[in-house]
Amino acid sequence: MEVEEVYARFRDIKHGIRARKPSTSIHFGEHKSGFKGAGYDIVGVDQWRPGQPLKDVAWNLSMRTYPEKLFRIERMEPKEMRTLIICDLSYSTLFQVSQRSNKALLMLDLLGNIGLTRSNVRDPVGLLGYSDRIELYMKPKMGSSQVFYMAHQIFEKLKLEREFPSRRPANLKVAIDFMLARLKMRHSVVVLTDLVDLVNDHDAIDFKLLSTVAAKHDMIVLILDDPEEFSVKSRLGYIRISDMETGKQTVISARKAGAIRRRIEESRETLQYKLKYWAGIDSVVLTPENHIEELPKFLISRTAR
Repeated sequence: MEVEEVYARFRDIKHGIRARKPSTSIHFGEHKSGFKGAGYDIVGVDQWRPGQPLKDVAWNLSMRTYPEKLFRIERMEPKEMRTLIICDLSYSTLFQVSQRSNKALLMLDLLGNIGLTRSNVRDPVGLLGYSDRIELYMKPKMGSSQVFYMAHQIFEKLKLEREFPSRRPANLKVAIDFMLARLKMRHSVVVLTDLVDLVNDHDAIDFKLLSTVAAKHDMIVLILDDPEEFSVKSRLGYIRISDMETGKQTVISARKAGAIRRRIEESRETLQYKLKYWAGIDSVVLTPENHIEELPKFLISRTAR
């Protein structure tokens, strides 16, 4: 698939990722700030003190108390909600059983939809790609060209991985540590991952660290899933499966493949519960078939709280 075809897959998600406190301002960065500064929206008046700008003085109001007191206009500081999209670029995201069913293409779809939605409201968007190391990092910038460049970088990375497999596993902690060391302002953080490294090993998750991240940033996890991974049909009743991150192959029965699938789903549901109630992070499972409908529902449910 050419990169132009990937761009053509980008769809407009109407509701996007919204801040929990939307602003009524028509100016850029359509989110309320927690700070007062030199913005456009007037929030009140306060007594002027020496050293503060004279341009903020409300002269009409101050004429009544001049020269004993001067009053100044308080304005809301302009603020954009920066978005950082964290993408799992480990080998497991390349699993593909058909042209229509592919977690890598699902990731590109979500990246384009979310990134373009954020750029449409003039919010900067950035990218962090990881495996067991940091693969890509792009600082948040405004504009749709930034989103297309991000998609192009991931597309090229995945194409290279197909031709020359490195079989690198995923380590989300590497990405979290990198992010915390660089993000000084509050961000909207979106993690795109299949959680292969964590579903069967909940003890490897530092929920305390994730709780710290959730307190500083508005973080969600979009879990990439492909139901066709364990629905491969075989005339003999047996299929050969391969661990995408280790290369180890195993022959199992179709019935056992179904049992493995159910066990993974149960473990993933438990992990989602822990993310929500232990770390305060919302998550949703998305597939190539349902993400167009399920993602907006998930995002709307968060803004309705």
